[in-house]
Amino acid sequence: MTIKFADVAPEYVSFYIAGALDVRIPLDHDLTGLIASDECINVMCLYWNEGDTKITLGPVEELPYRSEAPRFDGMLQTPEHKVILFDVNTPEILSMDVSETKTRVRIWTNHPTQPDDVVIGLG
Repeated sequence: MTIKFADVAPEYVSFYIAGALDVRIPLDHDLTGLIASDECINVMCLYWNEGDTKITLGPVEELPYRSEAPRFDGMLQTPEHKVILFDVNTPEILSMDVSETKTRVRIWTNHPTQPDDVVIGLG
């Protein structure tokens, strides 16, 4: 696998990480910046009119070492052996094949609610 990158400015200030497109998206009513269910992770990002958010996606062992703990470290159902990043208007921002039907996901952000840099490590 290789590391993938995307710059996005989602109209609705968040993007989603899931193992399939037909999932229920968890809503962040408390505006904590990140909320997850077993099938989807909702990640807030920089407001679209403030600029782009850089997203990095890759196997955790291929990402540069990070000394800080991830904001999220949990398991995601990946029944189609794929992790897909998408938003309301874009059916696929990035995707990566995975070998299991449950995949460990770790997420680092440079701001709790309006990050312009999000790193997602798989495995």
